[in-house]
Amino acid sequence: MKYIIVILLNCLFLFPSISNAQTHERAIAILDLSIKNNESNDSRLFSVEHMAKVTGIPFIITQEVDVAKNYSMIISSSLFTSTTFTADEKTVLIDYVQNGGVLIAPRIQDEDFYPLFGIDGYENSNSRYEIHWNTALGEPSMKYIDEPEEQVISLGRNTYSSIFKTLGYSTTFAKTLATFDDGSAAIIKNLFGNGAAISIGLSWKEVILRNQINRDYEAQRITSNGFEPTSDVFFLFVRALFLEHNQHTVWKNTSPGRSLSTLMITHDIDSATGMDTLEVFVDYETDNDIEATYNITVRYFEDDLMSDFYINRQSTMNYIQSHGHNFGSHSVGHFFDFGDDDVFPIGEVGNTRNNYNPTNDGNITIGGSVYGELEVSKSVLEEDISNETIRSFRAGHLAYHKYLIDILDELGYEYNSSFSANDVLTNFPFQNKMGRSFSGQISNVYEMPVTISDVFHSNPISIFNYFDKANTWLDITRKNHANGAPTVLLIHPNRNYKLEGMSYYLDELPNDINIMEFDKFGDFWKAREAFVFGSELDGNEMTITIPDSMDLTDDISFIVADGQFLSNISIVNEAGVSLNFSQEPWEGNDVIVYFGDIVNSTDYVQNDEKTSLKVFPNPTKGNINIEIELAQPGNLQIDLVDINGGRVENLFNRKALKGKLHLEKNISTLFIPNGIYYIVLKNQNGIIDRRKIVIIG
Repeated sequence: MKYIIVILLNCLFLFPSISNAQTHERAIAILDLSIKNNESNDSRLFSVEHMAKVTGIPFIITQEVDVAKNYSMIISSSLFTSTTFTADEKTVLIDYVQNGGVLIAPRIQDEDFYPLFGIDGYENSNSRYEIHWNTALGEPSMKYIDEPEEQVISLGRNTYSSIFKTLGYSTTFAKTLATFDDGSAAIIKNLFGNGAAISIGLSWKEVILRNQINRDYEAQRITSNGFEPTSDVFFLFVRALFLEHNQHTVWKNTSPGRSLSTLMITHDIDSATGMDTLEVFVDYETDNDIEATYNITVRYFEDDLMSDFYINRQSTMNYIQSHGHNFGSHSVGHFFDFGDDDVFPIGEVGNTRNNYNPTNDGNITIGGSVYGELEVSKSVLEEDISNETIRSFRAGHLAYHKYLIDILDELGYEYNSSFSANDVLTNFPFQNKMGRSFSGQISNVYEMPVTISDVFHSNPISIFNYFDKANTWLDITRKNHANGAPTVLLIHPNRNYKLEGMSYYLDELPNDINIMEFDKFGDFWKAREAFVFGSELDGNEMTITIPDSMDLTDDISFIVADGQFLSNISIVNEAGVSLNFSQEPWEGNDVIVYFGDIVNSTDYVQNDEKTSLKVFPNPTKGNINIEIELAQPGNLQIDLVDINGGRVENLFNRKALKGKLHLEKNISTLFIPNGIYYIVLKNQNGIIDRRKIVIIG
């Protein structure tokens, strides 16, 4: 009888009553139920926190329902059972939705919440393998779900007799947004009072962390050079839900500055041929102001697999460095059995190129260890390349050892790129867990998975089909780009036709894609995760508040939903002082807000005046010659700007006549660190040209 009464009472609240709506903080509250549900690890909370980080919407984590109710969206970390909440807490959550809140929760098993979520039961199953989104509904929450691979997402391969547990709901008032492959409701939404209650019939960890540690029942439908966005769909779905229920939502852009997404170009040097031919790639990238990452296999020994091609290659390493490119480790031996725990023990610290001597007879590696591969490859490169710190790693053959992350973390690596994005079903960076375990400690190492590469397992890339392969890369990149997701390109620079394919690919990319070096994007992503802000909407005016502790040179930008309809957008610090920023129309009616003194590789150069700019020598040891041909007279400002967009030095401020102008500056006394910089030319109308310059000691 009690259950029937609850249904009747709550039916009164099915229609919105705006006068009863409550004002909430414009942010997400993650309701941590780990203790309430007696969970043995943080895997569910970890998954929800990662999801919130990717959305870019401000969030807090709390175990208190009374705290969570003050925020416009609550996402619970785990399921609702009959013992999860007290009676008072249940009332608070129901009232929260009634008063305009949005509640998202996985696996509703408590009957007291059935009316709130618009269901009357569920059926457990361990053999549901897909989720099919009902995009025909036209729901705003599915605005990002527009590709076939997004509209049907994979949970596991149906060759497994069972995978993880899911709940298929039977609904009363709820709308079914998505179904499992057996037709039962997988994701439901119920409008309740002024708010909404949404549930997914599975645990967050099953579609986020399980994929990240690659224990996903082979859910990938393609192993490489494909688009597998299972996890990404949930990140974007949650953001879209927030947008739907909060006017003029503000979120952090997933790419630096005014770019929509980022491309990272990486090269794996794991053969003698690669060493022999890489200079043409270096030259092309330097000529096109592209900074790439060269992952080096330090093969200082010969065995049945390959030669000692790293020996006597100091000049090649110098060539890469002198042209402003970056280095990563690609292991010592490039062994195909590196991921086999039985063949590769963890080993111990203290390995050098003198005492670490693994070998492979063509069938199996002997004498190898995880410490040896990671420690020696890092130390050899840092010894041989002056002023270089190796921060990133990629395993040969993308062979992923169970304890890879543990040792990377201990040895001070920051980034890893040993997973295929297809394999882990996400394209966004994520913070690794140690031991590939649900209960593993959270490491300091971030994974940035390989998205596209020159490795095609069927119909390999060749001189006859490289344009077709480049078109495959373009298709995947454009789908990532639409989601704001980064793309990591892996090219082995061992054939000139691959350079032609890469050049064609780059020429066809969207204009608002940012090309950025691997480590630097990792630094941006970590800065983005750490960047906090708040927003307040007062009538038709928006104020974004940024704490004084936040570094504006990290190139974090914001998207304001339907910002073109606002009369004013202000950015202030905690004291209310206005900060320098720029804003421009973005996709649809949105606005992008970025900091106006930031210059990066995606900045649009307004050069309608046909002004030419030459900078030489390049690289330079300190003397810079600047030649300018001006189409009209003007006031010129010339700055030296670092790769992150911060001004390093103002070189010139002067009036100039129409025609040619030669300027010379010696910066050797300024003690500017070696690296890549930009010479940025401005006049009274703004930036009109720029050139990349490499400064070497």
